[in-house]
Order: sequence, then structure tokens, then C-alpha cells
Amino acid sequence: MKKKTKFVVEPFDDIRIIGINTGMLDYQLAWNINKSLKIDLAKYKDIPSDDENLFSFYLYDAGENSNTFNLVALSNEDARWVSFSPQTDYLFIIRNYIKDSDFQSLLTKIKAIPKVIYAYVVDLGKNSKIDTILEDIELHEMNIVDDMNKRY
Repeated sequence: MKKKTKFVVEPFDDIRIIGINTGMLDYQLAWNINKSLKIDLAKYKDIPSDDENLFSFYLYDAGENSNTFNLVALSNEDARWVSFSPQTDYLFIIRNYIKDSDFQSLLTKIKAIPKVIYAYVVDLGKNSKIDTILEDIELHEMNIVDDMNKRY
């Protein structure tokens, strides 16, 4: 029998994710993150899940060769998009390279936000649910950027 070689490609390199558990509403958390991290997350069209539920989506692009940040809700009034352990209400996604010291600083600042119960680093290798969500988020973001470019 011929042996098959399995080639595994990491589809989401240079991406770091912080899972956040909080009772805050999306706009409250976005405002606090903006204030703490000195960024400018802006609300865009909600992201649809496979079952057509809508979840809050925020985006901040620091420009070419810099980081892109997303804040995505994992639940709304009617449904939960996906359940993580530990309980996670939001994903804060950082795209493009970030030094470990800068990432740890971001994590520390998010943990210090009042009403954030806890924040943790989502392990991309150990969480099987994350790839599908990241694909949906990336496609949604590309559609938003495409719509913005069409307006100009």
C-alpha cells in the first residue's frame, strides 16, 4: 500500500486571540477596549452565523504593516454562536505580527478593564471550533472592506 503524506498548513498564522468573559454589552466593552488600548474599534454590520443569527462585529485597522483588531460577540439575545470552555462572550482578534511583550501588555490591559471577569489566550491548536469562526470573520471583514472601497 502506498503511504500518503499529510501536509498541514496553518491557515491563520500571525493571529492571536484573546477570549473575554464579561457581562458588558458589546458597545461598552468596545468603548473600554478603545480607551485602554488607545485604538478605535468601530461597529460594522453584524456577522451572520450559519443559522442566520447575527452577532456584533467591531473592526480597527491600524494601517498597512500594522495590526488589525476585531471584537466579535459570541452570543446575542437569542442565541450563542459557539461555546468555548471557559465561558467566552467575546473574541478579541489581533492580526499581523505582534511582539510577545506587546501582546502580553494588551492582555494585561484587557484583564484590568472593570467588569471583565477574565481574559485568556485562546489556543488555536487546541480549539477545533476556532478555524470555522475565523474563516467566517475573515470573509465578513473582506466584504466590509470591499463595500467601503466601492463607496470611494
